[in-house]
Amino acid sequence: MDKYRMDKYRIKHKGSRFAVTFDAGETVGVYGTAKEARQTINDCEQRDLIFKTARTLVKKAVDGLMGTYNIDRQTAQEWIKDAAG
Repeated sequence: MDKYRMDKYRIKHKGSRFAVTFDAGETVGVYGTAKEARQTINDCEQRDLIFKTARTLVKKAVDGLMGTYNIDRQTAQEWIKDAAG
């Protein structure tokens, strides 16, 4: 298994349909085929990885601004927010 893949999503049978659930049992969607359910899991995991990467990049940018300009975290976050428009 890929070390970045998370086991947060699962497929559960609901009659003749396939439900994709998230960690706490929250239903993401219900599909007619297992293939559709697996594709949804792949899409969700891809989105999660993109989000995690973006958060990491923003944290590194904030840390860089704090060190370069000797400012606090809140100010650095506001600068990034302003720069993003």
